[in-house]
Amino acid sequence: MKKYLLLVLFNCIILNVMAQKMPDNAKYILPDGKVITANKVDSVNKAWGNKGFLMGHDDKHPDEIHLSPMTDDFLKEAAAKKANLEKMLNQPAPDFTLTDLKGKSWSLAALKGKTVVLNFWFTTCMPCIDEMPKLNTVKNKYASQNVVFLALGLDDSAAIKSFLKNHAFEYALFPKTQNVGNEYHVANYPTSMVIDPKGIIRFLQIGGNDIDQALPAAIESAAKS
Repeated sequence: MKKYLLLVLFNCIILNVMAQKMPDNAKYILPDGKVITANKVDSVNKAWGNKGFLMGHDDKHPDEIHLSPMTDDFLKEAAAKKANLEKMLNQPAPDFTLTDLKGKSWSLAALKGKTVVLNFWFTTCMPCIDEMPKLNTVKNKYASQNVVFLALGLDDSAAIKSFLKNHAFEYALFPKTQNVGNEYHVANYPTSMVIDPKGIIRFLQIGGNDIDQALPAAIESAAKS
């Protein structure tokens, strides 16, 4: 059973996630195996010192989230990963070939000449879900202007399709893209990027309440580069 630990960041600050920000339909499992409900998560976080917590996600059981206390070692590792992500700015974007939920094959190389917007996300990431209406608005504004919007999800096809029954996400959607995320040094979610028509990464942002303002500005700047 493969797990990957995810540090959820928002405005580049560790989230002390409140109960109302956690998916109600998920099972939250503590290190001792105890299962708690969403409204108990904030109390557990306070008991652990209000430092935030690690979320373990298993793609075979997307409704289960394993919680554990934040550690200094993980924070150091996260800072190093964030530094590696920031090094991607103004560098050529790694190529990838992926198949979307509808069975269509995409490659970044084939999109040269277009501005490409990437969003890295997963189905139980509440900051990811919170920003989707804003992302949809930006997509609808620029979709006819030689701009392509791709959402690279960590979950498998079944989990994403189930998620879409209750949420609208209007990007082209791709399942199980952790390998691409690794190539792009993405370790925090959600992360957005803008790649200019020459294939250079011109913008990246981890979460952010201002994504509906930052993303259009980045799209327009990238189109001129």
